[in-house]
Amino acid sequence: MLRRLSTQQQLFLAIAGTGVFLVIVVLLGVRSYFLQNFSDYLAEQEQRRLQQVAVVLSEYYETIHRQMPARVRAEFSERELWRQVIQTIQRDSVINPERVNLDPELSFSALTLETVSGERIFGPDIREPVSVLVLAKGQIIATLSTELPTSQMQPLDEVFREQQMQSLLWAGALALLVGALVAWLIASRLRARLALLKRTTQEIAAGNYSSELSPRLLGSEQRDDIAELARALQSMATTLNNTEQQRRAFMADIAHELRTPLTVLKGELEAVEDGIREPDRVLCARLQQQTEQLTRLVADIDTLAQAQAGGMSYQRRSLAIRAWLEQQIAQFQPLAQQQQLDLRFTATAAAEITVFADSARLQQALQNLLQNSLRYTQAPGVIQVTLTTSGTAVLIEVEDSAPGVANEHLEHLFERFYRTESHRQRSSGGSGLGLAISRQICQAHQGDICAEPSALGGLKVTISLPRERS
Repeated sequence: MLRRLSTQQQLFLAIAGTGVFLVIVVLLGVRSYFLQNFSDYLAEQEQRRLQQVAVVLSEYYETIHRQMPARVRAEFSERELWRQVIQTIQRDSVINPERVNLDPELSFSALTLETVSGERIFGPDIREPVSVLVLAKGQIIATLSTELPTSQMQPLDEVFREQQMQSLLWAGALALLVGALVAWLIASRLRARLALLKRTTQEIAAGNYSSELSPRLLGSEQRDDIAELARALQSMATTLNNTEQQRRAFMADIAHELRTPLTVLKGELEAVEDGIREPDRVLCARLQQQTEQLTRLVADIDTLAQAQAGGMSYQRRSLAIRAWLEQQIAQFQPLAQQQQLDLRFTATAAAEITVFADSARLQQALQNLLQNSLRYTQAPGVIQVTLTTSGTAVLIEVEDSAPGVANEHLEHLFERFYRTESHRQRSSGGSGLGLAISRQICQAHQGDICAEPSALGGLKVTISLPRERS
């Protein structure tokens, strides 16, 4: 049945039901407490009435005990002595009531007198007794008991009880009304916030990632679970929005990168088809160059997509980083000499330092850096590779001489298809994805990569990798 109710109705029933339960529990507790206290009050009133009789019994007991000679008193048992006391009181209550000094309207439903030894002088068994002690010369001589009253002894007590019961009922009714009102207000507020979350979720599902949630849900004063859910939803929407913008930018960049070689290929082929150009070796070489550029671009796009999606496989093993770097740099020495560039290697780290890495993927990241330096460094120039350590990290620094990169471009160098306008032109042959791929590979190795100006006048790129634990 509850499943057919709306969220607001379910919340109202939950809150109101809890409130009603608590009110009932409190009312029952208060009623029980009141009745207990009222019962104690009646018992106290009854003890005061009994005390009058106990005083009379004590006075007559002392008088008879004092007047009776010791020899005669020794012949009397406790029961006989008390009978003598009771007979004297009964006689005086008829002949001399002023001496007895009891209220004529004083009456009890039952009255029992027991001695200290437990012997009953008079009276029946009482299940719920109210008792007082009878004293003589400071000593307890008996216990006087009567029944705990089950009804009010005086009209004033009855009126007081009825007033208290009515007050409890009115207080309970008012508490229930206030509880229902508060439950309705809270349920309505929660329902409104949930409805806002629902609308926002529907907009996100429809592809509107830029929708903003109400400050009622995201306000700094909100600390409940709905506010936390709203913040998480807003964060997810922001992430999805950024991802969608990056996807669109990525697709636009891919289209832009593919357009240039495809336009060249199309123009050359149309020229051959129209008879404007002859399909000679020069034309074939140019077409081959554009085809290779397309092939490299598609391969880099595929590599980056796999790296970002976590689809690249890594075969990690212990790698002696210094020997590995010397081997990699040796492969680039002929090309550097051909371009009149001085490729140097310096190692301040010990030869036994190892990293736990995939040699092939790490080689791909390093080659992207060296190829960029070879592509953009002006001859004659210098390319410096340095191996060093910093705490638990192994640092591979690749820096080159002029030209450099302006500071405003440094933070964007590892973005897809990013090139500086002055020195990183598409005509140089790069796809614009090398540094982005290198960053993905470094991050997959729990490392990092960053760029900064080089003291040699060009660019300095630093790869940071964690050292292998021994």
